[in-house]
Amino acid sequence: MKKFGPGLLVLCLFLFSCTRVDAQKLPNVQQISLRVPANIKIDGKATEWDNQFQAYNKATDVFYTIANDDSKLYLVIKVTDMRIVNKIVHGGIAFTINSTGDRNDKNGATITFPARESRGVLIRFMNKPKPSTDTAMYRIQTDSFMRVSNKKLGDSLKLIRITGVKAIEDNYISVYNDIGIKATALFDHEINYTYELAVPLKYLGLSINNNAKFSYQIKLNGVAPPNATLQTTPNGRFIIATVGNNAPVAILNSGPYVGFAYPTDFWGEYTLAKK
Repeated sequence: MKKFGPGLLVLCLFLFSCTRVDAQKLPNVQQISLRVPANIKIDGKATEWDNQFQAYNKATDVFYTIANDDSKLYLVIKVTDMRIVNKIVHGGIAFTINSTGDRNDKNGATITFPARESRGVLIRFMNKPKPSTDTAMYRIQTDSFMRVSNKKLGDSLKLIRITGVKAIEDNYISVYNDIGIKATALFDHEINYTYELAVPLKYLGLSINNNAKFSYQIKLNGVAPPNATLQTTPNGRFIIATVGNNAPVAILNSGPYVGFAYPTDFWGEYTLAKK
């Protein structure tokens, strides 16, 4: 098996450096409206987007793009930080649309995936293969880790939560629903996490004919229960989450899981793009 000295290590450092440079060049919140690529598929892959994103938000540590066609709104997110990935797969991403444009409007539609009632899955990144000078073996190991991790995602993340949509009676729907809301997530060969969501405009109170401008929130929920009171233990290792009279829950908050419990979010504005 052919080996290539330290070249692979240099390449890995170069790719990491490029990711950080790309993040520095991008705005914190998306600035433009965008039509989706003609070949769009909600498959957890960013290939239709050429792996390019419109913004990198520092509050949440995610790359993202919002786009639309005549009938749907799309959100694609890329995450390169393992701490943020585990935060998402446990607590989900809540995408809220306020069609009035007022971020204080409490009647906005919110689509959350994965839903909290989905069985959580912890991706054990300590098992991720380390870069090696044996490029062929490293690729085999990385591909194996990717396949195992993607199977965990597929087996565990089955539900989408919907609130604020009068036309949909159920608060939880399957990812295999027939009402046109699609969501999925996968790891790529670099073990970056790609999240894709598509929602029909009709459920959001939006129409391409009205050149609709709206406000949106992207929120990483964290793993603490909703409406919980959070306290950090004196040693800083755990978050104690208490909801009402229920027994408190301890959540690890040190090492690679720092910030795991806390929600993070940001707001932006978007105007539907016409042809």
